[in-house]
Order: sequence, then C-alpha cells, then structure tokens
Amino acid sequence: MSYKPEKKEVDKTGPSTNNVSSEERVQKSLEVSEIYKPSVHVNPIFASVGAETSRLYTASEASEIVFQYVEKENLVKPSNKSTVTLDATLCDALFKGAIKKGSTYPTEIHKKDLGQTFIGRMQAHHCVTRGNDTVVRKGALKPIQIMTERRQGNKKVTKLSGMESFLLDSETLASELQKKCASSTTVAELPGKKGEEVLVQGGVIDDLARYLVEQYGVPKRYIEVLDKTKR
Repeated sequence: MSYKPEKKEVDKTGPSTNNVSSEERVQKSLEVSEIYKPSVHVNPIFASVGAETSRLYTASEASEIVFQYVEKENLVKPSNKSTVTLDATLCDALFKGAIKKGSTYPTEIHKKDLGQTFIGRMQAHHCVTRGNDTVVRKGALKPIQIMTERRQGNKKVTKLSGMESFLLDSETLASELQKKCASSTTVAELPGKKGEEVLVQGGVIDDLARYLVEQYGVPKRYIEVLDKTKR
C-alpha cells in the first residue's frame, strides 16, 4: 500500500537530427588515393637514401626519394640543369628489363620525366576510405561501370558494377535506387567474374551517375558509362 512508483520524464524531443546528418556525412565522405610500393627494380634507390622498402608511398613521396638519390650522387648535368645523368644504379632502376634486347640503354633523362618513370617501376596500390572503414588493395583502382542495354521486349535495363571497390553495399544501393528511380531493382552475381551487379529497369545512366557523385562522393573520373541502346 505504501509503494509509490517513480515518475520518469518522457523525452519529447524525438530523434536527434544531428545523428542523421552525421550518418549522411560519413556516407558521402569518400577518400581515394593512389599509392605505390617499392619493387625489386627501385629498392636499391630507396636503400641508398635510407628509405624503407616495406611501406607505401604517395606519388609525390616516391618522386622525392629519387630526387634525393640524384642530389646525393650529384647526377644533375652541369651543362644542363634540367637533365639527370644516369649512373648504373639509377639506369637499372628505371630501365632494366624494359628496354628491348639489343637496344642501347639511355645515359640521361629529363627531370620532368624522372619522377613518373620512377613511379612506373613501383607496384601500384590504391587506398579507399569511407567513414571509419579503410581498405588498401594491390593494383590500380578500377572505375564503377554503368551500362544500359536492351532486353527482351525492347525494354531497357541499366547495370551497375564495381561498387564494392568504393565500399558500397550492393543490396543497400539497390534498395536506394529503387526509391530514387521509382523502378524495380535486382542484385545478381557478375557472370564469370567476382562481385555483384545492380540491375535497374529503364535507361537511367545519368540518374545513377549523379546519385553516386552526390550521395556517395564517388569522383566522376571513377565512373564509366556506356549506352548500348544508342546507335
């Protein structure tokens, strides 16, 4: 009889809009970078300047390494400051195995070509970060492909593939595109390849590309489009 329940105040503020906007920001925040790992070709250059051969480097960091070597060995041509003389180590790093048998190895290289040639001898990797998730994969980053083609009954269907590389879930994307395009969507395995593709009924190439850019922050240079319905 003497028991009295405690009264708790009811939170009438509703769901916080800050949480929603925060989630949206994470969804859109995409960082893509191309990075490079030293290979057997360039390892002697890194070792010579005391740089690690086991870590990954950005293009500018890798270029800095080779120019440190040039400075250390005093390889800038005195009569032409824009030209670098190739010693045996640098020549092998840049051209060994790349020159056709019987051809003469170059003895010098222009400064503007040195960095890119050096980077081309390293192992390409790419790093993709979305929110708190980061992946580093070997090789160059392949773009998302969006293609429209005709199916039976002359109906158009738009296929989207390669979204996994950008940390996008195919099922979630299909659900969102169903509402965005007011069209039916399905997810299927890529025939003969690893990965999945999202199929959207109708010719909606532009809509899909715009959605990937605006909603998920995918750079335009990483989106390839092909309309097979146009002659």
